[in-house]
Amino acid sequence: MVCERWERLMQQAERQGNKGKALEFKEKLVECLVYQTRSLVAERRLDEAEALIKQGRDVAKKYGIEELSFHLDLAEREIKAIRERRAKATAQSS
Repeated sequence: MVCERWERLMQQAERQGNKGKALEFKEKLVECLVYQTRSLVAERRLDEAEALIKQGRDVAKKYGIEELSFHLDLAEREIKAIRERRAKATAQSS
């Protein structure tokens, strides 16, 4: 996974009982997943974005991060809209 570094650091901080650092790394993990997904969508690399969304959903579920789920939902809607526009454009050009 692209952002596994932050997850690893978060887990390590939790094991050491450092809740402040664990929260900081959790925030970095969320930022990494959201920004990376947004970047892939902006570049129209939709299959890669969907794969990252799937990984992000697993992380959100594993750690109970509702904010991440929210941002992933937005990215999924944008991907759906892009694909619908592409399909419409293809249908009109045929």
